[in-house]
Amino acid sequence: MHIPHGIAYSMLAQVPPVVGIYMAFFPVFIYTLMGTSKHLSIGTLSVVCIMASKAVLMYSVPEDRSVLSNSSETLLDLPDNHTHLSPTQVGAAVCFVVGFWQVVMGVLKMGVLSVLLSETLVSGFTTGAAVHVITSQISKFFGIKLPRRIGPLKIIYAYYDLIVHITEANLVTVGISAATIIVLTLWNEFLKPRIEKKIPVPIPIELFAVIIGTAVSYLAGFEKTYNVKTIGRVSTGLPVPEVPPLWLIPNLLVDGLVICLVAFSINMSMAKILAKKGNYNVSANQELLAAGSANLFGSLFGCVPTAASLSRSMIQLKVGGKTQLASFFSCIILLFVLLFVGPLFEPLPNCVLASIVVVALKGMLMQVKDLFQAWRHSHADALVWLGSFLGVVILDIDYGLGLGVSFSLLTLVIKGQKPLLRILGNVPGTQIYLDVKCYQSAVEVPGVRIVQIAGGLHFANKDYLQHKISSIADGHAKHEKSNHDKQSDPATIISTTNQSKPLCLILDMVSVSFVDPSAVKALLSLHKDMKSQGRILCLSNSSWSVFESLNKCGFFEDFPESYLFSSINDAVVFMSRQSVML
Repeated sequence: MHIPHGIAYSMLAQVPPVVGIYMAFFPVFIYTLMGTSKHLSIGTLSVVCIMASKAVLMYSVPEDRSVLSNSSETLLDLPDNHTHLSPTQVGAAVCFVVGFWQVVMGVLKMGVLSVLLSETLVSGFTTGAAVHVITSQISKFFGIKLPRRIGPLKIIYAYYDLIVHITEANLVTVGISAATIIVLTLWNEFLKPRIEKKIPVPIPIELFAVIIGTAVSYLAGFEKTYNVKTIGRVSTGLPVPEVPPLWLIPNLLVDGLVICLVAFSINMSMAKILAKKGNYNVSANQELLAAGSANLFGSLFGCVPTAASLSRSMIQLKVGGKTQLASFFSCIILLFVLLFVGPLFEPLPNCVLASIVVVALKGMLMQVKDLFQAWRHSHADALVWLGSFLGVVILDIDYGLGLGVSFSLLTLVIKGQKPLLRILGNVPGTQIYLDVKCYQSAVEVPGVRIVQIAGGLHFANKDYLQHKISSIADGHAKHEKSNHDKQSDPATIISTTNQSKPLCLILDMVSVSFVDPSAVKALLSLHKDMKSQGRILCLSNSSWSVFESLNKCGFFEDFPESYLFSSINDAVVFMSRQSVML
């Protein structure tokens, strides 16, 4: 799996094919020693490679400068002695920056940052990235040389270029692409499920496609006879360690951070899935250190950023791998490929690799279903998915990620502005208090309005909270359930002479996670308003952390501690006694 993935995905990163094999060799050694996942397969990943290609296209010298005259891309204005950076050098610099960020985040224990990338966001983001990957391969399907595009709207420009140059398509290349896609699709959709039930060992159909495509291309002379583009020279041996161009690193810090977050999010998502299946634990911070160290080491050998592949990892789990020693022995086999076998793949048509990439992306494209599921559950989550996807497709990958994170944070802010308020009633004959809208047996206590608050209380929702609670308290008669048959219940003996407004308002704080100074002032203002009307505000079920916050903000200097209760029932009983005294 590493061989076809490495060769194919290296094309996505705009680096030589052998670099993909390097990525499955050098970084894996480091991750084997430092990683906490027993089954994660580190190496090439389509999303990360396509993200790395942005910097490679921008800062490296293209193979054919004449292509630039017809494109809208802008190259970095570098000094003359720096204009001949190779794609491998730029890719290594990106790998170094990604590794640097991952190590820094690991040292600072910032593994929790992965929570910024929710499952909905990652789904929309990777689906949009899959569109980028497919678009990057369309020229190889048709055997057309198209202008290189970077920046916003590059996908739209790419399909425009395809339409303009479609008459230049190589029909032999189109036929090879179609045949490869059909065979791989038939295998994955129909034959593979049936065969794997009988044969427990997975069959690497992609590797067979590479071998057969190489053999047929060599025997039929595709490149010379039919002008079919092949991958060309594949070097043998191991590269000499070389420090990436450090002067370029400041220009790559932002791109590297984006790739770091995406790669880490994908790694941790897969690691948690595999850990659950294998019944063991993984450490987010140690995974950051392991991935960062692997990328730093790999950058010395011309690698682009690495990440985990779910398909390879699941195979490693399925065939009985128990530890990262499985990856170690995989490296030993790949060493043989690097030393001796690599040149045998030189006749392999690029369109075969492009077809392998596209068929492998079927799972990502099918994530469109997540949008409809998110819409049924939460419109806000659907907005995050759609914003991430459209941002990636229309603008660019990094813009899409930023847009998705912004939408996620915005939905949190919007939800946080309106804490959930529930009106509680007593279940007659018990000390249980439930939501009157959900439970018919729950009856509001006459003269008392019990409001449960769920969420954090802070500056953004203090005005809403104060207005809403005041409104609920003043509208007691509208919502009150009366049950005159239960007047013998101790909780309902409060005088009902004034039914328009309850004598007491009890705020159940059991679901309040925190309060800030602004919210404390709002509670005090509510207390003073009720006091001026001859009514009482009580608090119940306050957690210790909330109590500490209230105390530090001077809440109890103006609010009597005698109106703070450990349970709702205690507050109700207290108010019943107050009513009897009155």
